[in-house]
Order: sequence, then structure tokens, then C-alpha cells
Amino acid sequence: MNYEIQPLAWNYCPTCGRKLAVADDGERVRPHCLACNRFFYDNPVPAACCFIAKGNALLFARRAVEPCMGQWSLPGGFVEIGETAEEAVLRELEEETSIRGRNPRLIGASTQPSKLNGAVIVMGYVIDDWEGEPAARSDVTEARFFPFAERPSLPFQAHRDLLAVYDAIKRK
Repeated sequence: MNYEIQPLAWNYCPTCGRKLAVADDGERVRPHCLACNRFFYDNPVPAACCFIAKGNALLFARRAVEPCMGQWSLPGGFVEIGETAEEAVLRELEEETSIRGRNPRLIGASTQPSKLNGAVIVMGYVIDDWEGEPAARSDVTEARFFPFAERPSLPFQAHRDLLAVYDAIKRK
């Protein structure tokens, strides 16, 4: 994916509604609210995905939403305010596939450019402790296990990066 990242244009303060000025925060010039004395930054958005294995097969979910609607990806999604990345990956897993997981184990993180968010930091978790059968729910049209030789291609570079980490761990 090669495209120019366009950061969110901060024009007005979301707290008080006043027009923002530009000021130096000590590192660089950024949008600044004089009334609230607050700088506004373009930070990556956190997301989490998971690896659920059944024998030598790995769980994938077919996306029902953009971006990459109709393509297979790892189950996961964005971390919401008030939850940890571990809570987010367990929530997303159940919301998308009906599978209930416990004790996610972080194996790595990857940053990917995003047209909508500027950048996304995706944290990958292995979940060995889980129960249920895959059933497509929110944001997916299908969820199923693929043996190693039949894995679908993944549209997100971050998922491909984390899958390589997962495979390297499994080879050891």
C-alpha cells in the first residue's frame, strides 16, 4: 500500500471549540489551543489481532467491512477507550467469531499506514485457552480454520508481519 498519509487536520479545539493556533511544543510546531493550553498530536491508533490454532490450522475471518471487505484477515480490531489491548483482542474475537478466549499472550507489534487513521499499531496475541466453534458475527461474513498449506493471503502488512512472528515461534 503506497499512498501519502494525510494526518487529521486539527482546526478547532474539541474541548472548547475555539480556533487553534500553531505553536512550538518544544519538539515541533503543532496545533495548539491557547484557551485550554493543549497541543494536538497525530498519534497512531492501537489495534489488536489474535492467533487461535486448532491442531495445525489457524483461525481467519472474512471481513464484512472496509477496508478490504471480502478478504480474509486475523480476528481483531481497534482498542477502545477504557480497555486494555488484551481486553480488546478478547472482545473482538468473541464479537467476530463467537469464540471465547482467555489469557492472551503478546507475541509482537507492527505498525501499518492507514488512510483513515494515519497509522495503526497492531499488537498480535496468541490465545491458547479458548472455547467454542467459529461462527461469523459482527464485521465478518465467515470464520474458519485453515491448515497451514491453505492459508489465505492477508491484505494487511501488519497481519503478515505478525503471522511471520507467529510462525517463527511455532517452528522453535
